[in-house]
Amino acid sequence: MTFTRFDRYVDRHSRNFVERLQALCRMPSVAARGTGMRAIAETVELMMQRVGIGTRSFRIGSGYPIIYGECGVDPRSFVVYGHYDVQPVGHLSEWSYGPFAATIVDGKLFARGAANSKGDLAARLAAVETYQKTFGKLPVSLRFLVDGEDGLGSPSLYRFAAEHPELLAAQGCIWDEGYKDTQERPVISLGFKGIQFLELRAHGARTDLHSKWGAIVPNPAWRLVQALATITSPKGVITIDGFSSHVAPISAEDKEALAGIELDEAGLKREFRIGGWVRSLKGPALVKEHIFGPTCTICGIQTGHTEAGVKTVLPSSALARLDFRIVPDLTPQLVLELLREHLDVRGFKDIEIIELGNAPLAKSPASSAVAQAVIGSAAEVYGVAPLVYPMDPSSGPVGAVCGASSPPTPVASFGISYAGSNPHGPDENIRVDDFLQSIKFIGRVIHRLGETKAKTSGANKLIVGREARVSGAHN
Repeated sequence: MTFTRFDRYVDRHSRNFVERLQALCRMPSVAARGTGMRAIAETVELMMQRVGIGTRSFRIGSGYPIIYGECGVDPRSFVVYGHYDVQPVGHLSEWSYGPFAATIVDGKLFARGAANSKGDLAARLAAVETYQKTFGKLPVSLRFLVDGEDGLGSPSLYRFAAEHPELLAAQGCIWDEGYKDTQERPVISLGFKGIQFLELRAHGARTDLHSKWGAIVPNPAWRLVQALATITSPKGVITIDGFSSHVAPISAEDKEALAGIELDEAGLKREFRIGGWVRSLKGPALVKEHIFGPTCTICGIQTGHTEAGVKTVLPSSALARLDFRIVPDLTPQLVLELLREHLDVRGFKDIEIIELGNAPLAKSPASSAVAQAVIGSAAEVYGVAPLVYPMDPSSGPVGAVCGASSPPTPVASFGISYAGSNPHGPDENIRVDDFLQSIKFIGRVIHRLGETKAKTSGANKLIVGREARVSGAHN
């Protein structure tokens, strides 16, 4: 089937599609602040209905609505995941343009959520409209699942998946994480690392004290720093007792996939403004560590006086937030147990550990129907072979969604951003041309899914970590 008509429709309606995205990006929807969540949920549902998607809204407890929608009558169905909430803005002084102004400058649309991931959602809805306007009915059924709590760890989504597995039963799932790298190659992922997100707390006196007491009153800030220092080596290797013995060897299939992946090391260093990589890694070793290396990241530390002006205090408490990115055969619960035992053995039983959220890993093969459709369409639209990651270094509720039905659903993930999009950071942006190109890409994915014959159960196998906690976890 030729896509000339499809592409022409996108080109003719490009201004309208971009304006729809701008309108969506101008709606604040910060789940962590509860800002504008009801209005954005209603708007997303209306946008879905306008392109012929029948919708239902699910509200789990006091959470934000999950918008579920179905389009198409073919017995072969595919889940399309997206989310309408965005990350907090951060410091306004770091933004060149208003974070919800959706300003277009030099072909780039600047807005919180443009890259993560209102742009993806708008592009996928535009592709559904365009396909139906140019070719008629969809060749497969699509089950849209639009989350409102991605930035909170998707707690409602975990409950939704457990309570409504029949709505998520599908031959494949399309996720919304991906980008073009520094060499303009599209990156496609066939799974995601798991995550365990924790807070460590140390306690001292009942309140902050004058620092003159520092000689005789225990300092929880030092206590926490000393405990943290036992978790990784100076070179960044995780040193928790028994941790490395639970990391599975990389399979022959994954080694083959890694051989086809190359990171633009020089370009990334320029983008990040760093001088080098941890442990001076480079080449294949750097790629392997990026995709299959477990991580422990200090996301933030809070203690004492950090505001302007001098104040000499002995803190009463100290806390640090850590995230562990999990690879086979680690699980969130195992990481928690190993960390607790590690600290206890070293005399840090007083360090409190609080779980903030977690998600199991999810991983599927390149031979699945959805993976083949996405990979083949990428090469056609972008003119270059995509980089196919066996597992994305980020995390999310993929295991909950794709593991809800039996057998589990294979996943393929791609997105609209590029190497300079800076999702989660100031001046988050996408390139307008990438947005329009993504609509054409998704149209071809939909068509290829319709052409794909049923695969064997082995080809569609999804590996999901053993824990799928209701609390969820951040990306």
